[in-house]
Amino acid sequence: MVIAILLAGLFLAFSNGANDNFKGVATLLGSRTTTYKTALLWASFTTFAGSITAFFLAQKLMANFSGKGLVPDQIVQLTSFSVSVAIAAALTVFFATKFGFPISTTHAITGALVGAGALASAGAINLEKLTSTFFLPLLISPVIAIIGASAIYPTLSFLRRKFGVSFSTPYMMWTDLVRSSI
Repeated sequence: MVIAILLAGLFLAFSNGANDNFKGVATLLGSRTTTYKTALLWASFTTFAGSITAFFLAQKLMANFSGKGLVPDQIVQLTSFSVSVAIAAALTVFFATKFGFPISTTHAITGALVGAGALASAGAINLEKLTSTFFLPLLISPVIAIIGASAIYPTLSFLRRKFGVSFSTPYMMWTDLVRSSI
């Protein structure tokens, strides 16, 4: 069973990487600001940095995505539940990516938790936990991001103009750094 969990987790990581790796730098390639190789290096570097950061900062997130409190504890403790959730989420992300559909790994894992939990517990899902831990954060986070960006952008834009920084200056510095390390 340990091998099944490991393989399911690796498949989910692979599917997530295939889906998310290039999203953050797609504009660099699409606008022809950089080459494919440089964009891929940036994508790989930033994805790796994000995974290392998440390893240290995501304990609460990991606890939320364990299913504890969402489905009965006796189901969460089953190894087959964890394997089912990982495989269901991985297959969802994998096929959505393969066929070019937009997908969120967070939404896929949430759906897998609810689906596997509902099947295993005959529908005994804690709707309060589902709403407070999953739905509300997914609904509120874009609003918080918009408000935060609206508050921060004018200040950063003012500072950029005051110090004479052009839009390409930071990018050119980092691109030169990446190219010199290749």
